[in-house]
Amino acid sequence: MSDFDFSRHQRLLNASDFRRVFEQADFKVSDQHLLILARPSLGNHSRLGLVIAKKGIKLAVHRNRVKRVMRDSFRTLCTQTNDFSPPLDLVILSRKGLGELDNATLHRLILKQWSRLRKKMAQTG
Repeated sequence: MSDFDFSRHQRLLNASDFRRVFEQADFKVSDQHLLILARPSLGNHSRLGLVIAKKGIKLAVHRNRVKRVMRDSFRTLCTQTNDFSPPLDLVILSRKGLGELDNATLHRLILKQWSRLRKKMAQTG
């Protein structure tokens, strides 16, 4: 498989995985359009979970585009920088207006949030 796939070991798969991050997030990065919650992973790889609400992004086509951009950014980050250190379980929650951003703006936004998350991790550890 390619380095750019989004395999099962890179995803939060069930409710208990999501609940673990929601209940005890060690790191939070917030923006007008999204919220990232993170906590150290129990496994060897960082994993991503997406909560893209229909309430905030009405059209499925926009929700799917947002998810595609988020997954792409996560994959790129993990392959270029050899993952987060230590590995994290991440949940990205969308907020109203996220679906209205174009792809370039969305990419810049998520890259900025990854950078902020890394800074927070460096400050605490």
